[in-house]
Amino acid sequence: MVDHSEQLEKWLASGKKLAIARVISTWRSSPRPAGSSLVVTEDGNMMGSVSGGCVEKAVVARALKVIESGRATLENYGVADEDAWEVGLSCGGKLDVFIQPFFDSDLWSDLQAAGQNKQGRLLLTRLDESGENTLIDPDTAESSFIGALGEESEKLYRLGKNAVIGADDVRYFQQSLPPKPKMILIGSAHIASELTSLAHLYGFETVLIDPRDTFARKTHFESKPGMVHVNWPQEVLPDYALDRDTYIVILSHDPKIDDEALKLVLKSEVRYIGALGSKKTHVRRVGRLQDYGFSEEEIGRIKAPIGLNINSHSAPEIALSIIAQVIRTKNS
Repeated sequence: MVDHSEQLEKWLASGKKLAIARVISTWRSSPRPAGSSLVVTEDGNMMGSVSGGCVEKAVVARALKVIESGRATLENYGVADEDAWEVGLSCGGKLDVFIQPFFDSDLWSDLQAAGQNKQGRLLLTRLDESGENTLIDPDTAESSFIGALGEESEKLYRLGKNAVIGADDVRYFQQSLPPKPKMILIGSAHIASELTSLAHLYGFETVLIDPRDTFARKTHFESKPGMVHVNWPQEVLPDYALDRDTYIVILSHDPKIDDEALKLVLKSEVRYIGALGSKKTHVRRVGRLQDYGFSEEEIGRIKAPIGLNINSHSAPEIALSIIAQVIRTKNS
């Protein structure tokens, strides 16, 4: 979806007519994935990208006609091998681009408000000249569209995927806009600092919990966590929705802190639980959790030692292994 930007708001405030082009499907090594978008103004200015520069000129020309006619259109483009090289691909590909007048003010306001309030939305666009848009709150799902499109639509949304789907011989483009995933880090130190930067790079909200003031407030962060709690995990975690959009990374290496967090998250719906420590440390951790009454299945949810095995040694390398494991879990 179009990123909120000062320039876009200026265009809208000035009353300029706009069109939005979105990639709806791709083949081979298309430069940009489904959902990528480009906004074009009536005087030919543009923001965003659908191909990294390969077909933008043709898309802009078509978008200007859409602005003039007010009718949406579906266009097919091929990216030649020589053009693909220019954007870092080994070979060309194909992409379908749906171009329509920009969203009406009510829909755009609702989209912006949902993003600011960390709420998920699902945008269905009818792939015909009308380009009719329907914005759905999947948590209420009171729309007949959800019933018609069924499990396919819900699965795409939960995975954050964008795709063309159909119902009653009508095709729609589903733009899935789930809330940002949340990474909760238990324990502040060098690895937490490196991991927070990577988490922000890959679109996660971050929360840091550490009752140790020296660690929580004096660790240097290039990219600061969205929220810092100088409290015990059991004092903070109950205030958060420990749901499928939440990823728990336990880094304190102190059983008094780690175990209290695990007692809460092992019985929750969080999608990922990873804990720092060696294999021997984890064996001791497992023993303690068994004494607390947790089942083998519950304890088995913990990724430990944390991260993908890339023979990492330094804090940046460990952070890289963790974010890779988290992303693999998120996309599975």
